[in-house]
Amino acid sequence: MFRAKYVIINGSAIVFFEGINHSDMVGFNEKCESAGFVSFRHYLDEDDCDSVKAVCYGKSISLGIESRGDEDSEILTRQLCRG
Repeated sequence: MFRAKYVIINGSAIVFFEGINHSDMVGFNEKCESAGFVSFRHYLDEDDCDSVKAVCYGKSISLGIESRGDEDSEILTRQLCRG
């Protein structure tokens, strides 16, 4: 299982190495909607095809913002799978 950090800005996710502060990924005057950690899980879908699902959790100490859990997981998974 791979773990990273993420931020959601303007409805889009940015995923990055967990050694970087969340606050370093948000530009001046950008509004960060949520932030936290993300794990990526591999599974077989209903057609037995390989798939990946993002699972978001936690919070950003440097931004003082929490993950929105399932809502953020859906955004990241959609970006991953649909480009």
